[in-house]
Amino acid sequence: MEAITSYLQTNIVLLLFLVVGLGYVVGKIKIGSIVLGGTTGVLIIGIIFGLLHLDVPPIIKGVFFTLYLFVLGIKIGPGFINVLTSRAAFKYLAMCLAAGAFMAVTIYLVAISFGLNSMVVGGLSAGAMTTSAVLGAAQGLVSGGGIKMPEGLDAKSAANLLSSAYAITYLYGTFGLIILMKILPKLVGKNIAEEAAKFGEQSEAALDQGGRSGNIRAWRVTKPKYIGKGVSDLEAGAATHEADQKMPASIEKILRDGQSLEIGPDLKLQSGDIVSAWATPEVLVFASEVVGDEVTDAAALAIDLSSAELVVTNKELEDKSLAELVHSYGRGVTIESMARRGMDLPLRADLNVVRGDVMFVSGPTRQVQAFADKAGYVVTDQMATDLVTLGLFLAIFGALGTITVSVFGLTISVLGGSSVGAMVGGAILGWLRSRSPRLGSVATPAVDALAGIGLAIFIAAVAIGAGGSLVAVLKSQGPILILAGFIVTTACTVGTFMFGHFILRLNVAENAGATCGAMTGVAIGEIIKDAQSSVPAVAYALPSAFNNLTFTLVGLILMSIL
Repeated sequence: MEAITSYLQTNIVLLLFLVVGLGYVVGKIKIGSIVLGGTTGVLIIGIIFGLLHLDVPPIIKGVFFTLYLFVLGIKIGPGFINVLTSRAAFKYLAMCLAAGAFMAVTIYLVAISFGLNSMVVGGLSAGAMTTSAVLGAAQGLVSGGGIKMPEGLDAKSAANLLSSAYAITYLYGTFGLIILMKILPKLVGKNIAEEAAKFGEQSEAALDQGGRSGNIRAWRVTKPKYIGKGVSDLEAGAATHEADQKMPASIEKILRDGQSLEIGPDLKLQSGDIVSAWATPEVLVFASEVVGDEVTDAAALAIDLSSAELVVTNKELEDKSLAELVHSYGRGVTIESMARRGMDLPLRADLNVVRGDVMFVSGPTRQVQAFADKAGYVVTDQMATDLVTLGLFLAIFGALGTITVSVFGLTISVLGGSSVGAMVGGAILGWLRSRSPRLGSVATPAVDALAGIGLAIFIAAVAIGAGGSLVAVLKSQGPILILAGFIVTTACTVGTFMFGHFILRLNVAENAGATCGAMTGVAIGEIIKDAQSSVPAVAYALPSAFNNLTFTLVGLILMSIL
């Protein structure tokens, strides 16, 4: 056994990746219908290896968690700013503030009642609220000497106590939230699936774009009504004859004497021109009556089609519904899917657009480009990442996070330490990217990969470090910590849900998603399954972005005053 332990300690980096791999295998295990999840699996496997009393160099935890917080900031930046600035997102901001208030009050009262020290409070804040960002920031505070150590503890033992408290309270923080979110709708006398269906009916849930029934057809201009008129006149006339007006007709090509003309506001139709249009069946009949005979000219019917990934940056579109967006600017374009903070959103008529949203669209190339010009910009290279921008933002804001001030004798980091500073930098970069494509690209796949590996390695390192002291902590404080975690997770979840139900009067399905987001929980998949609808996903994204940062700040403040 000593030889194995020695080998693992010598090759600790390899062990970390082994823990991540095995942890994600364990994370696929189901308890009933609930999947453990990767983070839980890594935590369990890491603790098992940690029983061998292995040490992970602090620099490893620092590097990977700083990287994780930075890319997490990139992901949450647009949503975080939107919650702060958008009137439409006020209800979600209120949910976030309510959850933060419940967290602060509950943990403070529990800590005073049970006599918990600052390290246990930090671990409790991270585990009970399932916000690993709190743990990383607290670890940084300890290693950087930004907080007074509890009596009898050095920095290493304090960090292990912090990690052990996190590990003990994290499991109920995860599964307790899922269980509570299954119970709470019933507790207020509602069926979440029925309420999600009602919400869909009230909001005209399905976005009928009409574009899927469009066709490319061509006509020779022979009738006098539009000879000498512009392309916009013909398109406007077509729109008045379109019964549903879900996808206005779009002129895609004009041939004159066999040559393709550039379509613009000054172009006037002449007798003999061949006009190609992407249109619905209603317009096809109209065109034959007022334009001329239909033709099957191969050159006229050869229209370039394309698809694109767009990032919404246009301020004018903020808070417009998808129905308004498609009707006003989506001529010939079909929105195939839409994502916010990496989460797919339902294509609902009433879904409001937020800057930073990603849309995947298809249609005639000219119309896709026109829509992109109006919405924001096309992601031209989805796999490119500008490491110059990434490195500079991380380094500069991480350095700003190390600045400290003295308040009433307490030394306080202005931004909560280098890790939280990096998170703030990432959020600013993410927000700037949602406004302009001019900054360096940070590809979505790269962000997801960096966030995943950064968090996984950090949790593996924390779990291995906690494993050696976990048994002792369980013997000395286990029952108290388990009870404390139960109280905090339950009180905050129930309080936030009831606030949304009775104060904000949210639909139960929307409230369940917002509560899960405000608690930064991973239960959203279970909620969507129970609701048999993607309604909760819309309410989840913004609160989750906001409270990853606010819970971190609340946790650090609680550690400093307790």
